[in-house]
Amino acid sequence: MIKAIFLDMDDTLIVNTVLYEQAAAVLSGYMHHYGVPLPETRQILDKTDRDLFKTQGYSRERYPEVFERVLKHFVPKADEKAITTVREFAENVFSTVAKLKPGTLEAVDLLTAKFPVYIVTQGDKEVQETRISHLPFKKKLSDIFVVEKKSVDVFANIVRQLGYRPQEVVMIGDSLKSDVAPSVAAGMHAIWIEAHNWALEASAEMPAERMYKFSSLLEASRYLTDYKPPSELDVLRNRITAHVRRKIRRILKEKAA
Repeated sequence: MIKAIFLDMDDTLIVNTVLYEQAAAVLSGYMHHYGVPLPETRQILDKTDRDLFKTQGYSRERYPEVFERVLKHFVPKADEKAITTVREFAENVFSTVAKLKPGTLEAVDLLTAKFPVYIVTQGDKEVQETRISHLPFKKKLSDIFVVEKKSVDVFANIVRQLGYRPQEVVMIGDSLKSDVAPSVAAGMHAIWIEAHNWALEASAEMPAERMYKFSSLLEASRYLTDYKPPSELDVLRNRITAHVRRKIRRILKEKAA
């Protein structure tokens, strides 16, 4: 029996990867003014990001450092103004308020009406807490866990801390590597919401059991809560009923006058 829901945040609740893609596109355009072809900038950017991730992980400092190194790769004598400019391109990823993914509000309403819901997200603590502060439904959440990296032990410890058994909890997220694989290995159920994701997060094998796939968080939420959306006929009937009631009230009001 499912007793609790864990939700990932980035690219599950909010649109996140696109912010990085937009910053990368701006950098590529900027480097084009130095005569660097767009594909070459992106190639060096991706390689540099992968290399720095090995030592800096999800820290906020990594991405601006990546942009600075890309600049210096092509323009070794870049001045401070150029360095500041490209670093600001990267910083915009963290200062921009991420948009909610379509259907998120309805999905969270459905889930929180039936289960305790917890956010379990990884990344830079300051960045993630800022993003969480902008969530319009944060007061409906039972708790929030910002971890440095999701792993089997991390999921097991959170489940134990909250007093559940692993098989009583469902982890919902967009990353096979960070959300699905470790939670299933910890004995939990997992729902994979397939989404456009960072290549490093998408590289993982799909578990053979206790893993389910849905096209959206809303679809998964309806499944978990046994919610059946009204048919078009039901919607039409409700509109007609509401119209008739308004008309009757107006007639009665006119007679009373």
